[in-house]
Amino acid sequence: MDVKIKTSDIKFKFRVSGIIIENNKILLEKYDENSYCLPGGYVNIGENSEEAIHRELKEEIKFDFILDEFLGIAENFFTNFKGDKTHGIDFYYKASFKNKDDIDNIDYDYVEDDHGYTVKHSLKWFDLEELRNINLRPEKIKEAVLNSTKNFHYIINDN
Repeated sequence: MDVKIKTSDIKFKFRVSGIIIENNKILLEKYDENSYCLPGGYVNIGENSEEAIHRELKEEIKFDFILDEFLGIAENFFTNFKGDKTHGIDFYYKASFKNKDDIDNIDYDYVEDDHGYTVKHSLKWFDLEELRNINLRPEKIKEAVLNSTKNFHYIINDN
């Protein structure tokens, strides 16, 4: 069961995200019509963040990964694309492919059955130079990616 709580006025979620950079390109997932996010997903109750990022990347990208290092945490207060006020905590890990030949097999769309819910994924490689012009959610993460920041802790309040 995912760590997600919804009260009458706010949602809470505990997530993990993978920062995957290969050949000066970063792998992003379409979030909505106008924005992207890093691949990842919810942590399950009783699961630690390292277990969760391994599972989520395997589910979303279908390839095996190595966790290179823990990079940081973002505590994010925002209104999601459905209009829900949300408080999220996201652990970020740098990850790389176990098999470098898998890199060329990304850039695709697929549908996942996520605990009975249909989730559409759209993954795409972008040049790191392009990242400045991409609407990445949360926006503050661009700074960590572009500056190779480690051990960050961002508190983001977009409400």
